[in-house]
Amino acid sequence: MLITILDGYVDEPSMLGVPPYISPYIREVAGVCKDLNVECRYMSIDQWRKGNKVEGDVLVFIGGAIVPGKYLRTYPASKREIMEIAKSFRGLKILGGGLARFRLINEGFDYYARKDVDALLYDILTENFEGHRFHTLDEWNRWLLKGTYIVREHEDFPDTIMVELETFRGCPRYFNGGCSFCIEPLYGKPVFREIEDIYEEMKTFLDMGIRHFRVGGQSCIYSYKGFGLGEKDVVEPNVPAIEELFKKLHALAPKVLHVDNANPAVIASYPEKGEKITEILVKYTTPGNVLSFGMESADPVVRKKNNLNGDVEDVMEAIRIVNEIGRERGDNGMPHLLPGLNFICGLWGERKETYEMNFKFLKEVLERGYLLRRINIRQVASIRNKFRLKYKHECWKFRNKTREEIDKKMLAKVVPKGTVLKDVFTELTKGNYTFGRQIGSYPLIVVIPYKRKKGEFVNVKIVDYGERSVTAVDFPLDVNSISYSAIRAIPGIGEKKAAEIVKNRPLSEKEIEKNYPELKEYISA
Repeated sequence: MLITILDGYVDEPSMLGVPPYISPYIREVAGVCKDLNVECRYMSIDQWRKGNKVEGDVLVFIGGAIVPGKYLRTYPASKREIMEIAKSFRGLKILGGGLARFRLINEGFDYYARKDVDALLYDILTENFEGHRFHTLDEWNRWLLKGTYIVREHEDFPDTIMVELETFRGCPRYFNGGCSFCIEPLYGKPVFREIEDIYEEMKTFLDMGIRHFRVGGQSCIYSYKGFGLGEKDVVEPNVPAIEELFKKLHALAPKVLHVDNANPAVIASYPEKGEKITEILVKYTTPGNVLSFGMESADPVVRKKNNLNGDVEDVMEAIRIVNEIGRERGDNGMPHLLPGLNFICGLWGERKETYEMNFKFLKEVLERGYLLRRINIRQVASIRNKFRLKYKHECWKFRNKTREEIDKKMLAKVVPKGTVLKDVFTELTKGNYTFGRQIGSYPLIVVIPYKRKKGEFVNVKIVDYGERSVTAVDFPLDVNSISYSAIRAIPGIGEKKAAEIVKNRPLSEKEIEKNYPELKEYISA
């Protein structure tokens, strides 16, 4: 028997599986195959797009962009693509991920995993399927570890793949329903993985040559093994457990170790412990790290109607704490640890003035001198509950105003002109532009305004800003060999002087210093 896992890529509130990331779903399903000694192969939707055929006896299709974003070099599978694949495959077909769990697709497959697709596959293969279920903690750990081998088949293995390590599933606010739109409370009471299991998983990947990791798959890293679960709306942080976890992972010396979500209400409600955990993250994770704060709305009416985390003051206090401890620049050019903010349009109780409140909050953050690594603004998805975007014009106006009046100014503070970003991976070329980013959680898009080789790690120096990206040139530059386009991109040069430089090459250091002083800071490291 051959089982093909087709990765249609996932993007969920606490999980990312769009390249260079690989989602835990893939490894869990591969772990089931290993557990039962069944042959298994991995295939991505991009490989199918290139003409590769889906073969085997069983197809497990994983997909679901529950919180879709913008992606650099690929995108999750569309419904049309999924239906085309399902129609042509002749074996047993299983659909997993958000597409199945939230009934976004209800045709073309034999089974739809309403809970965990790995548990469903295991029960089908062992002829014990009686209904949909979540995997047990033992199965979860076993299948994640046994399924590590499958990442060898990913196109980014081993140098650029980003592996997501899960710490727990579910939301500590499950008992009161959590936020109205969020899927995490649907898992019930949070289940925490043990430190040793997470450590062994990461060690296995490091032994395979993988160096980039995100401790994700959780609703709030500050709540890992927290106290008062099921009793308090805001759990009390377990500082010793979090310190032990990150100290052990840091000791394995990964090149990148980042995190994902954090509940600002936890940080603000327990400021001393919040500060301590922030210090732990700065000490034991790598620069460029981002804590995603699910603020969603600055309108108190919306916050109350949707049962959002804490209040607006909590978010501002958490931003302050993280900034004071994490904003120092690291050796890769990025601040060590910064917050990111999520806003959602279309929640219950929205008014026109809701968007004015949102912008006013962001403006205050900027005026206070705090840094935000990124601001996400998206429309709410009617998955858990029904929502309607009543004020579409106001939503887009808020988004555009934020991009124009907040994002650029914030980027200039996060990475001032002249900042050198190290280890930027060149992923894509379009026309006379090259696009790259560091490997990490929410890395900056770097636009290099000339064509250069893809698939390389380079150091760059920032020269300008887009709405949500930076423009940069290689650093240091070899003026006597780089292209005209590269020279023209250097501030203060322009077309005429760039042509003159190309015509007069090769240039000595003395000639550069005398005739083209603008080049000096770009040619010496």
